[in-house]
Parts: sequence; C-alpha cells; structure tokens
Amino acid sequence: MLSDAHLLPVELPEIISLTNSQGIDRITWDASGERLAVSYKGGDDLYRGLIAVYDVRRTPLISASLIGFIRGPGGNPKPASMTFHNKFKQGPLLSVCWSSGFCCTYPLIFRSHILP
Repeated sequence: MLSDAHLLPVELPEIISLTNSQGIDRITWDASGERLAVSYKGGDDLYRGLIAVYDVRRTPLISASLIGFIRGPGGNPKPASMTFHNKFKQGPLLSVCWSSGFCCTYPLIFRSHILP
C-alpha cells in the first residue's frame, strides 16, 4: 500500500544573502535526518568554500537551524565531495574531500548520544 507523500520546501536561514552565494553547490543529509551539510556556489571571500551545517527538526514539519560552518584546510579550498558515514554510534561523521587534496572527517556528535 502506498501512502500519500507531500514535498514541502525547507527554508534554510538567510545564508545566500549573508554569503552572497549563487545557490547550493552540494548537499548531504545524515541517515538520522538530524544533520544537513550544504556547500554554496561562489560567495564573498570570507564565506567562499565553507560548508554550512544545519540541525534539522521534523516536528511536525521539517525546519532547519544553522549550527555553524566548516572551513577546509589550506588556502580557501572548496568542497569537492562530501558525505555522511552512518555507522558511528555517537552521531554522524561528515567526510569532505577538498579541492586542496585533503580529505577530512568531522564528528558531529549529538548531546543525546553522550548523555545516559
């Protein structure tokens, strides 16, 4: 049996106006649905190449709140590829391969996974 599905736009905080970017370049969502990582095209020198990390809530509609940014190692690299690992018990791990040639893994540990 199929259930009805509805697609609703998820509004992200005013990142495009803050960064002067030209829209989304890459996007990845962790398996729990609680973290979203987004890289944007272009942007100001200060924000170029950053990955925005969002906390996602699904009660009852989906909403996203900006947690912060990740900047790659070296001189303003851009994310070439990024994905979440789904087998880390403490929360999602975001792996990013940067245009500088570095590949880095960032733990995004949930407070609920640390506390008993």
